[in-house]
Amino acid sequence: MSDCYASKATQIIKSKYIMIKSVLKKMVVLTTSLLVMTPVVVSSAQATTTSSVMAITDNEAIVELRHKLQQMKQFSANFQQQVFDAKGQEIQQATGSMKVQQPNKFRWVTNEPDESLIVSDGEAVWIYNPFVEQVTAMSLDQTVQQSPLWLIANQSENAWQQFSVARSAKGYIIMPHDRKNLTRKIEMRFKGGNLSGLFIEDRQGQSSNFVFSDVDESPSLNADTFMFSLPAGVDFDDQREAK
Repeated sequence: MSDCYASKATQIIKSKYIMIKSVLKKMVVLTTSLLVMTPVVVSSAQATTTSSVMAITDNEAIVELRHKLQQMKQFSANFQQQVFDAKGQEIQQATGSMKVQQPNKFRWVTNEPDESLIVSDGEAVWIYNPFVEQVTAMSLDQTVQQSPLWLIANQSENAWQQFSVARSAKGYIIMPHDRKNLTRKIEMRFKGGNLSGLFIEDRQGQSSNFVFSDVDESPSLNADTFMFSLPAGVDFDDQREAK
């Protein structure tokens, strides 16, 4: 009889563990999706700031922004992130770091509250959530189409033709031409000529604000900074061949 009770207790514990893990997985995916799939807008104050676009032609703004990003042959920074829901209520905070190397190499690490890693090796983008033991691989073209954030390290004419660019009070606002794109807009913010932050808004009204610190435009980057090895035992979702 005791063995029967023990077995039932074990099943209940496993069931609760799976439920908790599922909820936490959704929280991790929310933060990651803002970065990869979508990203950003929110409170009325923020909306006012990002909508205050200066008069300048789209072509001129693109030339200016691309020139600034081209100067960032290498770039590293730490960041603090705030995630907001569609009502402008803060629902999460996070910290981490990013590293960029032209062309097409990118490393984004979230340290807290949940560790996650996004790495572009120049050909594929790897998204790793250690807690949920899951890795997703996407082609570089897929990620550029889904989020203008990847323009930071991508100077492809084809990539830039998919977006419009306009000046804002703090930098430049990038919007996809395709209204089906999950990202509504992203604002790249500059201070003293350096990239100082990002504001990302998706079409559901969720947004994320990133403030950079310890900015370095000539960091020492190891050869393996932008390499990714698939960990053993993780769920692997390979979307690189998806149509």
